[in-house]
Amino acid sequence: MLSLPALVSDLWRLAGGDPQDPSCNWNAAFDPIGLILFAPPRHGGYWCTPTNSVTFATTGGDGVHYSWIVDPEIGLDFAPIVMTVPMCDTPNLIVGANVREFLSLGCRYGYFALEQLIYHRQRTLDELASKSIPKDATTQERQLLRKISDSFKLQPWDAPDERLDALQERFGHLIAVAPLDSAGEVSD
Repeated sequence: MLSLPALVSDLWRLAGGDPQDPSCNWNAAFDPIGLILFAPPRHGGYWCTPTNSVTFATTGGDGVHYSWIVDPEIGLDFAPIVMTVPMCDTPNLIVGANVREFLSLGCRYGYFALEQLIYHRQRTLDELASKSIPKDATTQERQLLRKISDSFKLQPWDAPDERLDALQERFGHLIAVAPLDSAGEVSD
């Protein structure tokens, strides 16, 4: 049985599923806000998914997924969270020093649109800095964001641009990706 960060287990309880039960895979409780939970958590399976990570959720779009970095020097509850966006040239971004901080990053904005930090960084940072739920969010999306925020007592980040830069500096070196050969395939 795979050990999980405590907050991932708590998130599963909130979603009404069991992270160790494969029949709960792709748990859709938080799908509308881009947080589809994997059961059991596992390697994301993309060429650019860090080899030292365990994926616990996906957005459901373009292979974007969220994983914790496994490092023997860091306990599970303190493992940094990496967002992997397979469709771009710089596919990995640390989006939290731990699960709580990651959930806080998207607690107003949602998790699906966080991939825009790769494609449209400044616009996305501006949206995150507003600390408000997007105007076009549905009633269901608003309810789910409130449910996660209230359940875990989350607050949106102050100065997300500075915090993201600090996270890359502190944890970026932990991201281990398999090298590609000259044909662009993962080499063994």
